[in-house]
Amino acid sequence: MGEPTPSKVPEKPSRWSYQGQSKSFRYAIISALAVEIALVAGLILITHDQPKPKKPPKVISVKIVHLPPPPPPAPPPPKVKPVPHPPKPVKIPVPVVHRPAPLPVKPPPPTPPPPPKQVVKTPPPPIKTPPPPPPPTPVYSGVGAYGAGARSQVRNNVHISAIIKRLGLHGTVIVSFKLGPAGGKATDVHVVGGSHNPLLRKAALAAVSDSTFPAFTSHMPPHTLSFTVPIDIS
Repeated sequence: MGEPTPSKVPEKPSRWSYQGQSKSFRYAIISALAVEIALVAGLILITHDQPKPKKPPKVISVKIVHLPPPPPPAPPPPKVKPVPHPPKPVKIPVPVVHRPAPLPVKPPPPTPPPPPKQVVKTPPPPIKTPPPPPPPTPVYSGVGAYGAGARSQVRNNVHISAIIKRLGLHGTVIVSFKLGPAGGKATDVHVVGGSHNPLLRKAALAAVSDSTFPAFTSHMPPHTLSFTVPIDIS
């Protein structure tokens, strides 16, 4: 193996070489500053010497306007004449009339009392005696039985028309009529009471007029009699 070669130690710069470099560096900085200052000064001079831009002159326009003539002065208000005040009424003094005191009036003399009237007694009116009652009507025992038979005969002859059935009418009609001793057809047939329905009344009158009644019995009076019969229609 060979021997190692010793490493080279760098040489230190000398003092004179370092000082020479620092001086040259200073000169360079100073010259650069001088150039920069000269440039700045030149720029300042250039900007200072340039003329300032002139502002355009202001144009003022004047317009002549003709004003209208002033209005004529208002006429003075009419003078109002003062209204004269009416004269105050003068009170005329009323003369005082002194009337004499009235004389006392004497009361009239009292009138004498009238003579007493003579009272004339009138006789009382005669007492009227009532007339004697009429003789009692004879009671016939056969009238009631004949009337019941006539009533049943009339009920059997009642004819109910179709319109009464359709309308559902019903009621009682009281009919009066006359019969002679021979019987037969009734006369003077008329309604005396009961229902006011014209259809029911017509049916009741037809039932009496269509009936033929028998002759009176021997227990009945020998003259015309009136009968009143209630007729039920339903």
